[in-house]
Amino acid sequence: MLLTHALRISPNPAHPPVVAFAGAGGKSAALFRLAGEIVAAGQRVVTTTTTRIGAEQIALAPAHLLVTGPQIDWAALEQALDSHGHCLLLSIDQPPKASGVDPRLVDALARRAPELNLAAVLVEADGSARRPVKAPAPHEPVIPDATTLLVPVLGLDAIGLPLAEPHVHRPEQLRGLLGIADPATRFTPQMAARLLLHPQGGAKGRPAAARLLPLLNKADNPSRRLLGRLIAHLLAGRGQSSLLGAVGAANGEPVLERWGPTAAVVLAAGAARRMGAPKQLLEIDGEVLVLRAARLALESGADRALVVSGAYGERVEAALAGLRAIAGERLRLVHNPAWEMGQASSIHAAVQALSVDCQAALFFPVDQPNLPVSLLRRLWQPWREGSNRVATAVDGEVRGAPAIFDRRYFPELLALRGDQGARPLLKRDAGGVVTMPTTAFALADVDTPQDWARLART
Repeated sequence: MLLTHALRISPNPAHPPVVAFAGAGGKSAALFRLAGEIVAAGQRVVTTTTTRIGAEQIALAPAHLLVTGPQIDWAALEQALDSHGHCLLLSIDQPPKASGVDPRLVDALARRAPELNLAAVLVEADGSARRPVKAPAPHEPVIPDATTLLVPVLGLDAIGLPLAEPHVHRPEQLRGLLGIADPATRFTPQMAARLLLHPQGGAKGRPAAARLLPLLNKADNPSRRLLGRLIAHLLAGRGQSSLLGAVGAANGEPVLERWGPTAAVVLAAGAARRMGAPKQLLEIDGEVLVLRAARLALESGADRALVVSGAYGERVEAALAGLRAIAGERLRLVHNPAWEMGQASSIHAAVQALSVDCQAALFFPVDQPNLPVSLLRRLWQPWREGSNRVATAVDGEVRGAPAIFDRRYFPELLALRGDQGARPLLKRDAGGVVTMPTTAFALADVDTPQDWARLART
């Protein structure tokens, strides 16, 4: 997955993203990898630092410009961008390190972006002395006010190492932040999650309007990826998205997986007129269908589960009372007062009820009694690897549900109308849909008494 996709940024001179990288364990590599993607897309980018940068990093930029006063030489910058598409701004070049620019100049750059046709500004806003993890000193990081995205970076090679030099930059600061006295204490995934979210750690200096998106870097072998997934899971449980990456690797894309708060949505609002009875409450193996579907949603790998009720709202609520008491905030019942308008209205109700930090939603109907939880769990991996639409397929034919939609598709889900699900969004540009093969039996739904009788015989 490319960084532009994983970071959810749209380089655009009219509204240029200003991305600040802080922390340790791959800031420079991430910054220049992202700059390369922007230039490869035919756009222009300025990189800079508000701290210091080494000669080997300076060499990664095709051109650099020294800012010798309180103003940028705009004509020289434009010429460099015309020639190379990418220019690194510095203030003082004193090998082996060079000093960065005043953060107010980054704000000025963002304001002048339309004139320069500048699609993005990327800032290295922290120093870490090449250590994989750090805690910021009182004067760190130096985050420009114009920042729209703050990316705290953490090297996964730090996990399991003592909270001391030479493994940690500013170890006393880090131990104080985590409340740990013994320098022999080893750095754990739980500590990493706390550090990245701490207002004096990964979130320090974040402007009020800026997003926070940690990058768990160096996930370049199975054990580190496993540790990264554990940290990402902990962060998602606290409402925070994150990325697993290997931005310094020569081969492969820089981001391996994206993680974040997710939801599984059970559509259970219909009147079941063809059945002649509320099919949500039909019982199979001692469990009513809506209870079974809600349980699958909770076990699907999503962080939260939503059940959308409608025609039989009170009876559905009663059927779920016991499970809701156990699941707590993880299970929410959403009533769709417009259920008679069809399935699209239930999708609207679900999307509008999702938390603002929800990154993707899995939708499936209440009436698929053979649906295996293992299938639902497998659907999440293609989304984590960058696919925005993931669906099931039988004999190569895409089915409408269950299916996962990235939050990029939430506006289109809200535009659906009538008694149809999200299948039109899967049929449109079907080549962009990743499919998970399964059987017709697993996806069999129950619409009529005859369907129910056939199910009972299998």
